[in-house]
Amino acid sequence: MNNNEKTPLYKRVLAIVGLVIIAGLIIAFLGVALFGGPDSKDMFMGLAGAIVAVPIMLWLLLWGLGAITGRHNIASLDAGSSNKQHDKFGNVIPEGKINTVVFDIGNVLTDFAWNDFLKAKGYDDAMIERMAKASVGSDDWVEYDKGNLTNDEIVERFVENDPEIGEQLKDAFVNIDGIILKREKTIPWIKALKAAGYKVLYLSNFSRQALEGCPDAMAFLDETDGGILSYRDHVVKPQPEIYHLLEQRYNLTPERTVFIDDTPVNIETAVKLGWKGIVYKNYSQTEKELKALGVNY
Repeated sequence: MNNNEKTPLYKRVLAIVGLVIIAGLIIAFLGVALFGGPDSKDMFMGLAGAIVAVPIMLWLLLWGLGAITGRHNIASLDAGSSNKQHDKFGNVIPEGKINTVVFDIGNVLTDFAWNDFLKAKGYDDAMIERMAKASVGSDDWVEYDKGNLTNDEIVERFVENDPEIGEQLKDAFVNIDGIILKREKTIPWIKALKAAGYKVLYLSNFSRQALEGCPDAMAFLDETDGGILSYRDHVVKPQPEIYHLLEQRYNLTPERTVFIDDTPVNIETAVKLGWKGIVYKNYSQTEKELKALGVNY
């Protein structure tokens, strides 16, 4: 099926009307230029201005509609996709087998900077290591990500894990604002994938407090097509249930989905379920592995 067959009738009608208007202005302009007298100067200048202004206005209108709806059109700022196949909405159809890219968040799209978070509070390396074992490195942190514990409850669990440093743990984790840091590459990465026609989702073990306490780092969520944060559904990776939930919620085809996560066991589960998987080490390595799977953007 070619692109003309996919174009809705109303769009074709609007395109014809636009072309007729522009053609009429050009014909009128040439007529005045060739046959107009001295009194037609104002008309000549008006037509000249209209020939310039009307296409610009139409282009801006189309660009605005595309920006608001998220659907590509002839005015979208992606001229490099003009030779690619588009769906009925004007979005680029990915050429390879993969059509959905799913991201983990911590240490993939953001930095889970618990070490710097504790260091900024004045603790030395030995104390940070001890505090980490009682907190972010404990099984209790998983329950936190499941959304089963309040902030006060999780801090009490940390204190129970190492009562001798209870006051330090309370002081450090009374709130966790700033424990997640922004990565500058994240939003451009997501936008590039979406501009190439891929669905972009997230799948992450994440607490409500980390989300609400780090709004700048988490701003990229608005750029995605959706996803799952574990605390909302009370299930975590690498349990298969969270992967199945994402499949059902976003109508994913496992063999057309690639998951990017920095934790190998999470990728192992994805692969067992039929997804493609990439263990994130750095941006360049991940980009190369995506291209090897046919994900081009």
